[in-house]
Amino acid sequence: MTKVGYYAWDTAMREIGDAWRQLIRDKGYNPSLHPDWLGATISAWGLRESTQVAVIRGRGDDLTVVPFFLQKQNLLRVPLQAVNLCTNIVSYHNQIVSSGDTAASLSALFADRAFPRWDVFRLSQVPVDGETASAVRGLDRAVVAGMSTRSGENSPYLRVAGTWQEYLATRPKKLRANISRSQRLMRDAGETGLVWYARDADWRQLLREMLEVEARSWKAAAGVAIVAGSAQYDYYERLLPWLASDGLMANVLYVKERPVAYTLCATWQGWVGQLKTSYVEGLGDAGSRVIHCSLERAFDEHQNEYDFLGDTAPHKMRWAHDVRAHEDLWVFCAHTKGRLLRLMKSAADRWHARSVARPDQPASAPSE
Repeated sequence: MTKVGYYAWDTAMREIGDAWRQLIRDKGYNPSLHPDWLGATISAWGLRESTQVAVIRGRGDDLTVVPFFLQKQNLLRVPLQAVNLCTNIVSYHNQIVSSGDTAASLSALFADRAFPRWDVFRLSQVPVDGETASAVRGLDRAVVAGMSTRSGENSPYLRVAGTWQEYLATRPKKLRANISRSQRLMRDAGETGLVWYARDADWRQLLREMLEVEARSWKAAAGVAIVAGSAQYDYYERLLPWLASDGLMANVLYVKERPVAYTLCATWQGWVGQLKTSYVEGLGDAGSRVIHCSLERAFDEHQNEYDFLGDTAPHKMRWAHDVRAHEDLWVFCAHTKGRLLRLMKSAADRWHARSVARPDQPASAPSE
């Protein structure tokens, strides 16, 4: 018999925190879905108090964990009540964490009388070929009125095998020349060191150096740099201690004793994820250098995968062999309003697809 329970965040951590952590490890989920990582996310964005954790227990020891928050939104000016996965805020390769039948667990959750009244259940950046996307498509139409999908990020990644030199031999001659060029130019500019941060490293010092690089990068003028007092700063201040205890791989390049570039990665069960990288404006070769040194380190440590995360970009595709496709999913409640919203969302998505296909054609976007 399936049982559904609901917990506030702190209570959930006490009651099922250990089982949740073990499930992430056993099933090989991305570490950004780990409750300790997720705790940093919801705290930084002020959602810790409003987060609820649905726990669905199925046959035997089957466990499904759904952390969510409610949000009032509009679709084409029609107000709706959305249930958002907390992992929609910041996570990589988003999934419903489950050891059992994910579709059955979600059906039980949506049919449960204690589940909040809802119109739309939202999942962002879900791998197209993952268990969660398949489970959502298999939901009982007596419980949901259907779903809407929109293409998400295509994240480049590299399967790590063999040695760094063997891998470089497969890359174009121009790329290998660029590596030598960045090394030479940084020496000429006055490179004074490349410092690595790993397990048990001084994460406070790393964060200070990241902020100094960000303040001197193009991101500062664009208003997207990490700055003290922002939610993004709070996020890294909470996340870095956990990474330092359970999987950190970061480097900082110095020129004339000042940090000029960094790459911040997380490591987890053979996976390396490039969370953030930046360089001082005008020193693009410094940015190239920290990235190729990060890649080389992944080979030296015999990792399995180097994941560039985010969407495709030219500097990523110089290295990556493969791309992981994602999609955003809207699941609609099986009441009359949910059915109407599904039709409206489908119309909005068709407009979006046409506008992307013909970007030269000006149009007024429908409000979502």
